[in-house]
Formats: sequence, C-alpha cells, structure tokens
Amino acid sequence: MNGLTWTYPWVLWLLLLLPAVGWWGWRQSKRCVRLAVAEDLGELPRSWRARLWAAPLALRLSAMACLLVALALPVKVRTQEDITTWGVDMMMLLDVSTSMQVRDVKPDRITAARNILHEFVLGRPHDRMGLIAFAGFPLLRCPLVADRELLARLVDSSSNRGFEDGTAIGDALLTAAVRLRDTKAKSRVVVLLTDGANNMGSVDPVTAARALAAKGIRVYTIGVGKEGAFEGEFVLPDGRKVNGRIESDLDEKSLSEIARITGGRYWRALDRDAIKNAYATIDKLEKSRVESHRYYQREPRHAPWVWAALVLLALSVLLERTVFRRMP
Repeated sequence: MNGLTWTYPWVLWLLLLLPAVGWWGWRQSKRCVRLAVAEDLGELPRSWRARLWAAPLALRLSAMACLLVALALPVKVRTQEDITTWGVDMMMLLDVSTSMQVRDVKPDRITAARNILHEFVLGRPHDRMGLIAFAGFPLLRCPLVADRELLARLVDSSSNRGFEDGTAIGDALLTAAVRLRDTKAKSRVVVLLTDGANNMGSVDPVTAARALAAKGIRVYTIGVGKEGAFEGEFVLPDGRKVNGRIESDLDEKSLSEIARITGGRYWRALDRDAIKNAYATIDKLEKSRVESHRYYQREPRHAPWVWAALVLLALSVLLERTVFRRMP
C-alpha cells in the first residue's frame, strides 16, 4: 500500500494567501509600468514585452507556491504487510444426487446448499479448501486451493450431470482423506452435506470415519431435508427431464456416528436457514490463526519542489534583468 502524506499539512493553508500577494505585486508592477515611457505612446500597438510584463511576477508566485509545498514536507509512505497463517485445510463434500433436487428446502436442496456453500467459501480467506461432489461415486471438483473465486464457481456449477445416481458417502470420505492426509495444516477438516443414506461404493461410512479419525481429521456432517416420498420434475444424470417420485431416506444414525468418531458434529437441516446456521457454526468452530506484521517506509519528497522553486525564481530574475529590464 502506497500513499503521499504531509509532515506539516497546516503549511498548505498558506497557499490561500498567494492570490492576495499576487494582487499586491500586480498593483505595484502596474504602477511602475504607468511611469514608463511606453505608456505615453498613446494608441501605438503594444509590443509582446508590454503584453507579458507580469510574467516575472507569475514566476515568483509559482516559486513561492513550490516553496510552501516543500515546507509542508511531503513524504511517500510505503506499507508492506506480511501475513503468517496457521490455517485450516478443509474438504467440502457435496451430495449432488438426483434426490437433492427435491423442493422441501427452498428453492430446492441442491440450490440452497450451493448458495450457502458459496458464501461459506468466500468468507474464509485464510484457509485452503477443496471440493468433492458425489452421487453414486465421488469426483474431485477442486483440490485444496487458496483461490476462493475459482472454488466458488465450481461450487455453483456442481450438479448430478455425468454421475451414476446413488449416494456413496464412504467412498467420498476416503477421497477427502487422501487429499488431507499429507497436508501440514494445524487443522484438517471435512464438511459433508447429504440428504441420503449410503447405498453405493465399496466402503462403509463408519469404517471410513475411523480411518479419518486415525489421521486426526475431523468430520462435520449435515443432513438435509425431510424423509419421505416426493413427486416433481427431476433432471437425471444423462440430462433428461422426467416427472417422477423420489424416496428420501436420510441415515441420521450413520451421520451422527461419523461426526462422533472423528470429533466433529452433526446437524439436521430441514430448511435453508438450518443449513446456513450449520455452516456458520462450523465457521466459528474452525477458525484460522492469523498473524500480521506491517512495515512502513518513509521517503521524503520535498527536494523536487525546492529545485522547482529555485529554477522559477532564477528564471524570474533573469527575465527582469534582460527581456523585461527597465531603462533608468
């Protein structure tokens, strides 16, 4: 961060006196001109010297202005800030299965989850975060990065397109564990959001949770929506739109056990506000430690103004003794 500041800013108020000084000097010079012989020549055309008789005065006023600016002692301030972060490495697991399109959460489960996760990501500038979308299998959408804008865009574009339908919670947890196992962060965290029960993949979620706990990775789980059958229009993984009926069968017991084993916490989110509150609580529980050191460098910038004043004053004297010299 750079900026110009003034050591004695009150001196700059003296610049307001220069118009009065200039007016007084102009009156004095004009009086001298009236006594000159050229004034008695009546209506004869005035020479360029006569037209520019006030040039030395203008140069002196400009020199005075430069000197006042120099006396205010302008200083260029350069600020550098070093930030040291003991952050959190966090993998976000987002269920994108077709059942996430159910509209018991407004406008629907997946849109609400994406919007809130988008805000959550942008609100944590000092952590590395990644994203895994999952349905019948997990897919790494973004590795651990510090680029919040990139991650937020990938959150917004996550859908079930190209997935096999289902809910592979255990496989998604192990995929996150692989991404977090070798990081050097003080805290390693997984945030899992789903609306279903594990029905795909090769790994049981509780078994996966024990593996994460052994690595010191905490898992926070969020169960979205109500249980039951829901009818409506749904977009399938192949892009087709169909009207149908979906059974939503959230496995709260497994989600609670995953959180308990890893030292995390489980939330049941029946509406948009509950999802937002869950992420807000996680944000408070998993804070980064940040240390910053700010350095200031001050560079005096008055010398150019002094030199400008001297040049203008010298030019004024030179013109008065040559071009605008008055005969005795």
